[in-house]
Order: sequence, then structure tokens, then C-alpha cells
Amino acid sequence: MTLVVLDPDGRHAAGCPGWLADAGEELHLVTGRAGVHPGFARVSVVERYGRGAGAETAVLDAASRTPVRAVVALAPEDQIRAAGLRERLGLPGQSRKAALALADSVAAHALLARAGVATTPLAEVRRVADLYWWAHRWGYPLAVRPRRGPDRAVIAELADEAALRATVAGGLLPSDPAVVPSLTVEPAVTGEVRREAGPPLAGLPADPGHPYVVETVRGPEGDPLVRAVRYAPELRPARELVRAQAGAGPLSPEVD
Repeated sequence: MTLVVLDPDGRHAAGCPGWLADAGEELHLVTGRAGVHPGFARVSVVERYGRGAGAETAVLDAASRTPVRAVVALAPEDQIRAAGLRERLGLPGQSRKAALALADSVAAHALLARAGVATTPLAEVRRVADLYWWAHRWGYPLAVRPRRGPDRAVIAELADEAALRATVAGGLLPSDPAVVPSLTVEPAVTGEVRREAGPPLAGLPADPGHPYVVETVRGPEGDPLVRAVRYAPELRPARELVRAQAGAGPLSPEVD
């Protein structure tokens, strides 16, 4: 049996051989960085790791030759990839839908809305006309943020139409119409944003190997509205996340 570890550059995987030494299975690292990776029985170096399906192909190739018991991934950019591989191989762990909800703000809002969870307004931005449409629908001020990523900090604040025109003229959106921007727009938050680690949310399955943060604000009636959900690996020690994703029990306190 094999445990597969995905890691773009080897930073997250360095401790895995020690943390999983008692698992009794070979470790296979799939990474984008060549070099020495002690403790791994096999290392597959994938060119252009962050683009294309090279990492997935490496895992599926390994699974065709030896049984894979679990896929471990700590990097935010690997969560959807790892979840898709689990579903393809019939492995337990975080599903692709759950991973997408923690990585993609539009997917999270859609999932929570279907589950009846109150959220703040949010829409994807595909073209300049979208910004004008939502400005007409919601009014100003508006905030533009990346659709995906662990932080999704505001990259443009639109106080009025003049600010919108200036921001668009400054290159906020790609000039090539074939390129779809990965952005969202929402009414700017003027009140306090509350951040809480991992409260249960309907429609979002809890998973100890994939902790998350929920941001909420107060609505017009004083009720809490979910503004954002994001994967937050910093909430738990990496060794705990690795063992949870590998299906291993708690690590002995003597082992760091």
C-alpha cells in the first residue's frame, strides 16, 4: 500500500516521513521541485506542476501499479486536486465539493445558499459589464476580490462610478475577451467582520484534516450573515493535518 503526498515545492511534505513513520506504508511524493526528498520511497517530479494535469496523471499512474490508501495535501492550491483524486480512486476523505467550497468563494456561497445559510451578496465577474450591472443592482460602494485563494484580500474598492471607470481603465480586467478573470464583486463591508475557526455550517461537512475559517457580518436586522469561508491550515499543526488526511491516529507526544 502507498500513501501519496502532493506538494508543489516540497515545503509542506518535509515532515511527512517522520509523522507517518508508524503507518507501515511506502510514501510517494508528487512535487514540482526536483532535489533530495529524504524518507520518501518514490518521488515523481512534475514539470509545470501548477498547470495541467501532470500531478493527477502521476498519482493515477502510481495507483495502476500499487494500491493507494490515501492522498495527503496541505497546500491550498492542492486541495481540489487531492479531493478529485480521492473521488476517482474511491478513497475516504474530503470530497471535491467540500474542497471547492473552501477554495472558491462563488462555490461556497452557492453551497451555503442551497443549504439555507444566510450569506452576504456575492457575484462572479467575467466582464466589465458585470461590474456596472451589480453597481446598478446593489449601489456603491463595492469591493472586488479574487475568487479563489486562502486570503482573497480586496484588490479594488469602488466608491462610485468614477472609481469604477478609473479602476477598469487601470487594467483590473484582462483586455483579451477570451481570458475569463477570476474575480468577484460584492457590496463593501462597513461594519465589523467576525472571524471564527471552524463553526459547523449546514452544507459544509466538517473534516479534521481540512480546518476552515468563517467570516460573518451583521445583516440589516442584526442577524449574522456569512461573508466568506476559506481553508485555513494554519489552525492546526501540520503533523495533525497530515495524519488526519492519511487516516492515521493521533501522533505520540514524543514525536514532533
